[in-house]
Amino acid sequence: MINLFDYLAAKNIAGIITAFFLLIVLSYYYLLFLKVRKPEITEMFSSITVIMPAHNEEKVIMQSLHAVLSADFKGRKEILVVDDGSIDKTAEIVSSFKKKGVILIRTSHCGKSSSINKALKIAKGDVIAIVDADSCIHKDSLKEIVKELSRDNIAGASGVVRVKNRKRLLGMWMHIEQVYYSLIRLIFSKLNANINTPGPLSAYRKKALVEIGGFSTKGYAEDVDITIRLIRKGYQIGYAEDAIVDTYMPTDLKGFFRQRLRFARGTIDILKRHMRANTSMIDVYTMPILLFSYVQAVIMGVFTLYQIFSGYFTYFIAKGVYINFPVFKFFFEWFSIVGFIRWVISIINGQTELTIITAIGILSTLLSYPLYLVAIYKFDKKFDIWHLIPIMFMFPFWIMIMVIYAISIPEYFKRNQYNIWKKNE
Repeated sequence: MINLFDYLAAKNIAGIITAFFLLIVLSYYYLLFLKVRKPEITEMFSSITVIMPAHNEEKVIMQSLHAVLSADFKGRKEILVVDDGSIDKTAEIVSSFKKKGVILIRTSHCGKSSSINKALKIAKGDVIAIVDADSCIHKDSLKEIVKELSRDNIAGASGVVRVKNRKRLLGMWMHIEQVYYSLIRLIFSKLNANINTPGPLSAYRKKALVEIGGFSTKGYAEDVDITIRLIRKGYQIGYAEDAIVDTYMPTDLKGFFRQRLRFARGTIDILKRHMRANTSMIDVYTMPILLFSYVQAVIMGVFTLYQIFSGYFTYFIAKGVYINFPVFKFFFEWFSIVGFIRWVISIINGQTELTIITAIGILSTLLSYPLYLVAIYKFDKKFDIWHLIPIMFMFPFWIMIMVIYAISIPEYFKRNQYNIWKKNE
């Protein structure tokens, strides 16, 4: 067990981190209400190539292809599917769409970026849209995202990502997470500070992709890497909030942890390769927030887990109690918003001392939750039980992410990453 001095030091560090987090949340509100005029439309595109990289997607790729084929676009639409070494019936299913104009490209498990680059070399469209094989775009999505690319100096654009299988256990939390990140991309785009054009749906001017050499095969976060490189080349990244895609997420623990480990390791690689001491918005705002978020997750995760288990040991295990109703109540309050509400009430009633640190903690939490509600209202336009449950119990999901971030730290000391698919294997 750590001594009292170490505990108080950790508590002060946690307070400082919470204060920085509050400043970040306040900046989100500023950007949310900031009115920014979008660039003028200067170019109209009449051709698009949809590239769909795929690896072991036999269960969902038919649905994804039907969505792309049905999507509205005024002009020539080319569809290239890259089957990157699938060991299931992905290629066979794609081949059945040949008469509808879908072109199948076969590669031998070379990775997502390499697969996209191979298709890029033969793509005929002026616009390149990337649609993951486990994602279904809405009917207006291509039209809306191309409209965004038609604006002056915009070379890449993203849209709204939602989770299609959100009624599964983990899917509920991931859906809330994805619509929240969609809101963050929207507000960051007001400053040209969005560094993520996510895989489920993104679009680029082909000439801009060719100019920077296509997608990098380094790292697990090719969607972030390509966006940063476009911004550093002098381009802007747009956001089309009417371009919506529903994507399937892994809802089993193995698939979830594999995905999140890849995300965490990809984030570390992005920080290693793209942190700069420059004056652009991504260097003074976005990248520092990305670094802070990672550090915050690790430190607060360790600190919070210590509080939970030390409390469980002190109040229960030390007295020979392992499981009973008070134990259940203890963990329920930790893992739900109920604990936070009881904590606030105890401060109001004078049972708990109100310090600067607790005031900052309360304010940052109270300001964080409305952002989730804004994202739900804006992109789902409804609120149901599948929203309520994860909002009530966000803490267990956050703890899992914090643990994954912590165990991914050794990735910093590795020289290179190469993104080879391991999906559905």
